[in-house]
Amino acid sequence: MNEYRENFLKERKDKSRELFEKIKNNPKPDALDLWNLTEDDFIEWRKLNDFPKLLKHFDKCLLLFQEWKQDNKLTDDLILATGELTPFLEHKKLSKKKKLYYIRYTYDGTTRFIVGYEERDEKNKDHDVTYEFETQFEFYSYSDWLKQRSKSQEILKITSRTGPKSKYESVRIHSNVYSSSNEFELLKLGGIEAPVNAFGILLRGKKMEFVNVCGLDLSGEIHFGEEGNLSFSYCACDNITANYLNMALLDFEHCSVKNLRLVNSKIQQWRFYDCDVSGDFENSQLRMINIWGGSFNPVMKSCTIFDVNIDKDKSLKDKNLYAYKLLKKTYADQGDDVNAIKYFLKEHEFLRQNSSGIRKKVKSISAIYWGYGRKPQRIIVNSIISIVLFTIIYWYNRDLVVLNNGTPTELSIWDCIYFSSTTFSTLGYGDYSPTGFLRIIAVIESFYGVLNAGFLVAGLSTNKY
Repeated sequence: MNEYRENFLKERKDKSRELFEKIKNNPKPDALDLWNLTEDDFIEWRKLNDFPKLLKHFDKCLLLFQEWKQDNKLTDDLILATGELTPFLEHKKLSKKKKLYYIRYTYDGTTRFIVGYEERDEKNKDHDVTYEFETQFEFYSYSDWLKQRSKSQEILKITSRTGPKSKYESVRIHSNVYSSSNEFELLKLGGIEAPVNAFGILLRGKKMEFVNVCGLDLSGEIHFGEEGNLSFSYCACDNITANYLNMALLDFEHCSVKNLRLVNSKIQQWRFYDCDVSGDFENSQLRMINIWGGSFNPVMKSCTIFDVNIDKDKSLKDKNLYAYKLLKKTYADQGDDVNAIKYFLKEHEFLRQNSSGIRKKVKSISAIYWGYGRKPQRIIVNSIISIVLFTIIYWYNRDLVVLNNGTPTELSIWDCIYFSSTTFSTLGYGDYSPTGFLRIIAVIESFYGVLNAGFLVAGLSTNKY
């Protein structure tokens, strides 16, 4: 590293530390000051100011929160030592094994605590720097612990706002529906333009948890550099405006992202995990967007999408019926039939899973039989299987099949295949005739064959989604 760069990094760190010392005892500093802290200093400020208050609020308002801590050998100090709350609260993502691990991580003489998905106990050396992982104990997240007891909790429950849709908007959360006296005001970091330097690099990237960024203005070209990426978890991200925005790599988890205004913009690699998203997207390009659970309900006008996907995590509730319809239509309008069909099928599968009784049975048959009309090739497979099954019936009862003049005959397996095929296709050459109960079987097969032919033509000819 050259001397100029060393001086630059040292000066930047010193300025952040100086700002931290200035505001560390101020419970409500200016939002821009908090944005200008490095991620480490921002976390340190929160550990001194609002995180302890938030955990006390959870003790009072979240269902069985104190019992969960006791049961999992957790204390407020242990949680605060990691500098983040989300891993302790949310369902473990995309995993059947729900255990989490509290790990001590030592690197270059500095110790911190992290939450891991896997148990880790190792010691290694890299470029003369020693790092060590040591698992302290295992535990379950609050949401998974509640689920084991057949209970659930809405962690980010926004109950009141003041100055909505203004730069002064404040947001309060309260998760206990049986009490109205214990509200917690989210840390306010919205109502301003996202601070960037002269090169369009965000000042400074950080992980936001339980923060109010309502009314944040994202405009122009914004990049992430060495100062870190930006992510939001359990945040109020409503009324964000994005004009002529060109921005990649933005994460939202368990957030309220309502009334998002996206105009003349290009966004890529954004991820919405268990979020409620609504708003107006106009004349914009969306590329490599991933949606996990929650609901995605923006109104799109003159937008182009590439590789926009709705994925599933079994621990999340899927409320994306509108999103399936939206992506189906948008992909179809772009001429992308493959993805249009994909979301047509997802839409109908959503409806099937959320229906009951006879309606669910009918939809299940439609899904298996011809993929809700978009997989007519299945009808051909079903037809071949049907002909084979009826052939077996005719073979074991071949003494009931006679020549058309009533003369008994000895049928071979090929004769049975021929008889089944002509019956199914209703060709009816008339050289063989069924007798006894095989007459009913032959009628059923011919009727099923007629239906198959009709559905096959309908499936191959339709071009609607």
